[in-house]
Amino acid sequence: FLYHLVLLLTNNYLLSNLTAIVLAVNPWHLQFSRGAWESSTALFFIILGIYYFYKFIATPKSIYRYLFLLPFIASLYIYHSARLISPLIVFVLFLLNFKLLISSSKKLIFPCLLAFILTIPVFISFLNSGGTTRLGGVGLMADRGPLSRSEELLNHHNNVKLINRGMHNRRVLYALSWLEKYTSHFNLNFLFIDGDQVPRSKNPEMGQLYLIELPFLLLGIYILLKYQSSKALKYLVISLLFISPLASSLTFQAPSALRALPMVIPLSILIALGLNHVLSIKNFTIKLLIYLSFFLSVFYYLDSYYNHAPSRYSFAWNRGFSEIIPFIELQKDNYDHIYLTDKYDQPYILYLFYSRYNPFEIQNQIELTPPDQFGFSTVEKIDNITFKIPDEIPSGSLVIDASDFQLSGESFKIYTK
Repeated sequence: FLYHLVLLLTNNYLLSNLTAIVLAVNPWHLQFSRGAWESSTALFFIILGIYYFYKFIATPKSIYRYLFLLPFIASLYIYHSARLISPLIVFVLFLLNFKLLISSSKKLIFPCLLAFILTIPVFISFLNSGGTTRLGGVGLMADRGPLSRSEELLNHHNNVKLINRGMHNRRVLYALSWLEKYTSHFNLNFLFIDGDQVPRSKNPEMGQLYLIELPFLLLGIYILLKYQSSKALKYLVISLLFISPLASSLTFQAPSALRALPMVIPLSILIALGLNHVLSIKNFTIKLLIYLSFFLSVFYYLDSYYNHAPSRYSFAWNRGFSEIIPFIELQKDNYDHIYLTDKYDQPYILYLFYSRYNPFEIQNQIELTPPDQFGFSTVEKIDNITFKIPDEIPSGSLVIDASDFQLSGESFKIYTK
């Protein structure tokens, strides 16, 4: 659909093919599409919605006036970030094509009314608990750093004056924190060198994009701003580039490759613009070097993905639970107490899954812990299994602790007392 979108806006087959190829081998895109993350599914519907919108612009009397809003609505139900990004994209699309849409306003009354009705459940969920709980857990305000910094700076003054409160106001510090998180998504270190700090969102020794793509990205920006004849493509790429990091920037975990995944679309188009320009030069040596560089980059990525990531980041993918939990089930009746480390996420979920625990039994005994500072609760105990390691371990206990996986190659170490 990205291929068809670029082709629709530019009528340039080479550019459309290059854009599709760049996206198809993009490490950032592959990381989440191969893992079937919700963000990737939401991104599909966003692209589909944009494509249908421009099909409607091209043929206002067509059925696309009903279709283009439906994919955007679908994205709202799929992933949290889309609830901010999709409405903003729709708003920008309407703004950029305001005159044409006004002339077709009568044709849009029923589709817009239908779209409004379909989004009501999302807004109800967001206002009741779905959105507020999520924001409380990962939102920018969940980061206590700016608040602590504000209190620290105010304590440096002997007297609390109005000007001091203005200079060191926590709202100002939170605004600066947001600006830093937003701009961090355009950091070349994030894009091309180290990538996301969350191991599940990246590969070892790589950024979110190939380093070889950097010169083509810079060239693509120049071409887009100076030579691109398609105003629709120009404004779309610029809009997507600046809208995509917004949801991620409102969380304390930024830059986030997961929440800012829609950035791969404008970045792929920009890289393709740069490639398209260079490949139009009739020089066999230059073309050969480009093809060879991309081949080696993709080969390096595949080596990192299949060989190094499983070893380096095994803990991030909960390696070992499928083996250790059947072992725990066999030993369950032989010990008074079993302690399983809580270093790896919330292990009770994985225990329930791999042990095929009866849902009716767990519902009768489950007890959630009080919410932590981010609003999350967990389960510390099921039967005689406790999902943390206490300071004092009683006799007759089986302990499954975290291992130094990088040295031992294993996630757990087992001992008894």
